[in-house]
Amino acid sequence: MIDQSVVWDWPFQMADLAAGLRLSIGDRTLQVDAIETIPIAHPPCMGRIRALGVHYHGGGGSGLKRLVLKEPRAITRTGLAGAGRREVGVYRWLGTELPLRTPELVAASPVGDWLLLEEVSSLSAPADWTEGAYLGAVDLLVALHSRFWGMGEDLGMFTWLSRPWDSDYEVHISAAANAIERMVQDGEPAGITTVPIRMKVLAALTTQADQVAAPLRAQPFTLIHGDFWPGNIALQDDGYSVYDWQLAAIGPGIMDMVVLLKKSEWWFDNVPFDANRLLAHYLDGMRASTGVEWSQESLEELVDHALMWHFMQEWVDLLAASPEPLLRTRATQLDEVWLNPIQQAIHRRLRR
Repeated sequence: MIDQSVVWDWPFQMADLAAGLRLSIGDRTLQVDAIETIPIAHPPCMGRIRALGVHYHGGGGSGLKRLVLKEPRAITRTGLAGAGRREVGVYRWLGTELPLRTPELVAASPVGDWLLLEEVSSLSAPADWTEGAYLGAVDLLVALHSRFWGMGEDLGMFTWLSRPWDSDYEVHISAAANAIERMVQDGEPAGITTVPIRMKVLAALTTQADQVAAPLRAQPFTLIHGDFWPGNIALQDDGYSVYDWQLAAIGPGIMDMVVLLKKSEWWFDNVPFDANRLLAHYLDGMRASTGVEWSQESLEELVDHALMWHFMQEWVDLLAASPEPLLRTRATQLDEVWLNPIQQAIHRRLRR
């Protein structure tokens, strides 16, 4: 049994862990003997992650179960479901419907303050993915999006899913507008506020938000992961395992493609893929699985609007809170990956 003199440094109770393991392993007599902390390396994420090894014994003998503890710490905007609650909801209520593999949820707080998941290992570090690995990930998106294609109303029964283009719309617009106002008042970060064209780019996204959202709203809605990139995907011998569903939402599937492309470009130097090839692969897959027809022109328009929306939703208030030294260090990459493409998209798509 656990040594009671050891300081308990876990957010869950022993009863939570034991009950979850009994169901996972299928042994109602299971008892936990010891818990050890295991070193873990992980990419940037929303919250705290720790790995642990749980030693146990029961009717089937003794063993070691390796788990990952997630404690979501993303700042949830007023009016939105918590990030952890969304992830717990996906595993508990949609897990059996997903056409892809996810880690097993062993135990979790009802409100998503913490989650215990089975540990999944990857054959390749996210930065070492090949173009073939990215194409395989696009196939996963095709399977996910086609499974729930046009089922926005059906998914609406899950109140914890994010709804950026519906009930959550004003929340995101207000958050971005407030972030811009803070930048103007504080004059920081100077790398943004002292460059007029950058401030104009940010302002255009919020003042013309309806135009940004319109083509996205016109698409059939599906289940989107929200943060789909190699840092949230384990590449394994027999396929992939997808985790970190904290941004799961109801919306247009093209959003997941834009996140996959842009977040990879942001975090990795010299990405191995051609963005147009990955987009064409997604287009072909969706056409074959759902019959949807996007011309090259309409696909380019959707990508532009998805890029603008994602930047407004996730990046504007992030920039407002970013330390000036960090922005100076990554100024060139910020321009190349985000600000220049956003400026070009605004020029192409938004009426003055």
